[in-house]
Amino acid sequence: MKLYAILAMAGLVGASALSAQAQTKLPPRKPVQPRGKVVIKGETMKDGFMMKEGKVMMTRDAHTDALTSETTLVNGTKVKADGTVTMADGTTAMLKEGDYMSLTGRMTTAAYKAQQDSLLQVAKEGGKGKMKMKKKGK
Repeated sequence: MKLYAILAMAGLVGASALSAQAQTKLPPRKPVQPRGKVVIKGETMKDGFMMKEGKVMMTRDAHTDALTSETTLVNGTKVKADGTVTMADGTTAMLKEGDYMSLTGRMTTAAYKAQQDSLLQVAKEGGKGKMKMKKKGK
């Protein structure tokens, strides 16, 4: 009998503790201003090197400047200010107008970019995507 009385008291104490905890209110949240977006004005390109108007332009973190000294990339490729590229295996190439070299050492030529440009392909085919057949006169 004494055991039931102790269990009943423990139950009452536990229930009162839960009800007291549920009644606490959190302070109201303060309004927070959303962060503004970074807007970059003007033309930008991906990080890397590009031959533009006879100069090698280097872009890093959206800042583009003319390359002034030789730069070595992570894979061992070296890019010089005159556009000479020495690959990690020792072969050399010359950047031409519009050629692009990523910071990892991958080279993309202007001719390859033009070939992959789907808008250029659509323009060559007549602008609508499907070829129209000409009717022959009778």
